[in-house]
Amino acid sequence: MSAMLARNEAALRAYLGRILGWSGERAQAIEHALRSIHLSVSHCATLVVLGDTDPVPIAHALHCRTLGADRPFVVCDPRRRSNMAPATGRVPTSYKRGATAVRAAQGGSLCVRRRRLPRDIASSAALARDPSVNVQIIVCGAVHSASDPFVALLVPILVPALTTRASEVPRIVDEYAADAIGRLGADESCFTDLDRRWTLDHAAGSLAEIEKATLRLVALRMAGSITQAAKRLRMSRVALWQWFGRRGRWIPRGKGVE
Repeated sequence: MSAMLARNEAALRAYLGRILGWSGERAQAIEHALRSIHLSVSHCATLVVLGDTDPVPIAHALHCRTLGADRPFVVCDPRRRSNMAPATGRVPTSYKRGATAVRAAQGGSLCVRRRRLPRDIASSAALARDPSVNVQIIVCGAVHSASDPFVALLVPILVPALTTRASEVPRIVDEYAADAIGRLGADESCFTDLDRRWTLDHAAGSLAEIEKATLRLVALRMAGSITQAAKRLRMSRVALWQWFGRRGRWIPRGKGVE
């Protein structure tokens, strides 16, 4: 077990409640997830994360809470252009070739999509099995992969659709907003009731969308303008403007926003 995981298991358990559900019937799912994470961090098994939307952001969040945000988190996806620059909050480092990705992920996590395995999967798997290679492997897939033989033994982290957790979504928004405030060093006033309502109405289709929306809203309140918020988020002004525009063509106004 990583030292960070041992120190932060309570916080990890709280995060698992956020993504899996807080009801009593979800308690077993959380315990199974914790066991799977412990086995993965100790390199005894591959961690499998399944969801009805792209689980990679959840895989990244688990990586940050178990190994640490300072450790490399690398995605291997042969369909995406290789991005060998250091990961940002928006785009993780990515490679097309598995062997290259394994080496880049040394000391951290390598994330692959079940349906987009690299062509050199055999050689990269052999490399990852080398005892001297310190890499956590995370496989992301769709919900229907839960019946795949590759997850017969280790219980996958199966993230339920938010449509099944309607009553919990406001709390999920508040928790992601608190994360955004902490991450950006913002004041609590930088996420308002208006922002909460806007997120629920326009950007609550998935956990990843809520995470993105709360971070961008907090940055907007802090910076006071789209231009300055985009700089804080390390993205272009046009991209941020268009993101808001696709969600109702209305940018939340209020205290501190021009």
